[in-house]
Amino acid sequence: MKVLHVLSSLNVGGAERFGIDIANVQRRYQKLDVSILSMGDHGEPLEEEVIAQNILLTITSKLSVLRSTIKMMDVVHVHSLHCLLRVLIASFGVNTKIVFTHHNNQVNKSLKWYLIYKLASFRVDTMVFVVKMAETKFLATYPNFKGKSITIANGVLERKQDKTLSNKFRLGLVGRFVPLKAQHILIEAVSLLPDSLKKRISLTFFGTGDLLENNRKLAELKIPDVESTFNGFITDRDEIYTNIDCLIVTSETEGLSLAILEAIASGTPIIASNVGGNSELVQNGVNGYLYEYGDIQCLSKNIADIIAKNSEFEHFTKTNKEKFLVNYSLEQCATQYLDIYQKCC
Repeated sequence: MKVLHVLSSLNVGGAERFGIDIANVQRRYQKLDVSILSMGDHGEPLEEEVIAQNILLTITSKLSVLRSTIKMMDVVHVHSLHCLLRVLIASFGVNTKIVFTHHNNQVNKSLKWYLIYKLASFRVDTMVFVVKMAETKFLATYPNFKGKSITIANGVLERKQDKTLSNKFRLGLVGRFVPLKAQHILIEAVSLLPDSLKKRISLTFFGTGDLLENNRKLAELKIPDVESTFNGFITDRDEIYTNIDCLIVTSETEGLSLAILEAIASGTPIIASNVGGNSELVQNGVNGYLYEYGDIQCLSKNIADIIAKNSEFEHFTKTNKEKFLVNYSLEQCATQYLDIYQKCC
C-alpha cells in the first residue's frame, strides 16, 4: 500500500511531529510504502529528521506536482487544514483515497470553510479527530460528515527515562512563542512564589517565535533571580524531557497536545491549562494538575504543591508511564490508521 502524508511545513509543531513519527512506524513495522509531502520550504527544522529516517520527501505547493504525486498513491493522509483545499483540487477525478486528521479543536464556520468542507464531504473518505470533544463540536456544525468520522488519539514513541529530581526543580514549557501558547503566564505565576521556592526552581523554554524576546525580557524583569533558559528549536525530544521535571502548559487552546503526550510517554508530571483536549490527557491530582486558563494564582499554587510533595511527584510519574502503555503508544495508533486505510481501499 502506498501512503502519502501531507504536511503544511516541516517546522516544529504537533501535527508535523505526528505525521513524521507515524510515517516512520508505518514504514518500519507495517511495511507500507510511505512518503511525505511538505508544502513548506527547504531548510525547515524537521527536514533533516525526515531524510535521516529514509522517508521519501517532496517539498512543493505546486498543484501540478501535487496531482502527479497523488495519482501514484493508494491513500493520501492530510494533516493540516491549510493543505486540505489544495489536496481536494489536485485529487479531482483521481481514485486515490483521502484521510484527513483534524489535529486541533477549532471549528471554522466562515463561508470559505463551509464551501471547503462541502467539497470535502464528497471527496474525503475518513475524517479523523484526535479528541472526542472536537468530533462532537465539528459534527454539530457539519453533520454531513456523520458516518465518515472517527476519533483516534495521537500516539507517541515511548521515552524510557528515569525521573530523579535534581538540585533544582526544573519547570519546562515546549511550544512556539505565539500568542495562543501564552508562555508569559508561567513567568507571571513563578513571580508570585515566595523567595524560598524561587531559589529551588529553574525554567527551561523550548521553541522559537515572534514573542520569544518579549518573554525573555519579561523573565529578566519579573524573576531575575530564577534561572531561565531559552533553548530555541530542539528537535531531539529525549534531550527535552530528560532536562525537565515537570511540563507546564499555558495554552489558550489545544487539540490533543503532543507536548503533553510526550511528557506522559517519558513519565513527566504535567500542569496544564484546562482547555481543549488537555482534560482528556491530564486528570487533576492523578497524573498532574489542571488549572483554568489564565489563572496565574492557581498555576503558582500548583507549582508550589508539586515541589513540596515529593510522594505526589513520584505518583504522577508512575501513573503517566502506565497511562502511556495503555492508551497512547504510537504502535497502537498506527494500527488504528492501518485499519482505516484498508477499509478505504
